[in-house]
Amino acid sequence: MIVRDTIERALRLLGALGGGDAPTADEMSDALTAFNSLKASWMGTLIGGRISEQIVAAGSPNIQAENGGDYPVPAGLAYTVYAPANPVSGARFGVVDAGLEFGTTACTVNPNGRLIDGAGGNLTLGANGVGGRWWYRGDVGGWIQEADWSDPSDAIEWPEAVAAWFPYMLAMALAAEFNTEVRQDVIAADALGRAVMARTYGPRGRNVMDQPLGSPWPQPPPSAPGGPT
Repeated sequence: MIVRDTIERALRLLGALGGGDAPTADEMSDALTAFNSLKASWMGTLIGGRISEQIVAAGSPNIQAENGGDYPVPAGLAYTVYAPANPVSGARFGVVDAGLEFGTTACTVNPNGRLIDGAGGNLTLGANGVGGRWWYRGDVGGWIQEADWSDPSDAIEWPEAVAAWFPYMLAMALAAEFNTEVRQDVIAADALGRAVMARTYGPRGRNVMDQPLGSPWPQPPPSAPGGPT
């Protein structure tokens, strides 16, 4: 599945595009911008937890990343950042060129036995100021960089079972821009798609229960705290 497919289907769900028609260049550009904004909003909400800056000890060239950590790499050494060990789907980490020196002294990202950006082996960060953030897709055993799609022909990096909900989610994001009333089935599919993403890639704790898809949580009885009075 590519980005164009999702955009065109979202526009059809809104009634902004007829069957067999193609978006104009301006419509495609605007929708791509909205899709990238939507994608960014998933990180730290539906996909993993929020990332926070960690303290990096100067002078030690090896940095072991943990889930949710953002690592500002100082100047002066050829650092290697090791991705979190034993990650679960949705785990996230980041690397920052804090010393603005990767172009002189490259930083190595070691994926800890996984793939990174679809390839085996280490990833080299070799441009000043250019780091990255990655999330873990468990079904392929790989770290995927969090980045905008640059072109409608770009592939969508989620499995089809998850990406199938994206047209509904994008339609909700585009509705105001196209001044379109959204159908109830699109609203429901948007909510269900968000539930699917959260169940697959959201943060987990030992005492976290997943809501059954398509079913509301049971409501408390009137006598229970928080129940209707």
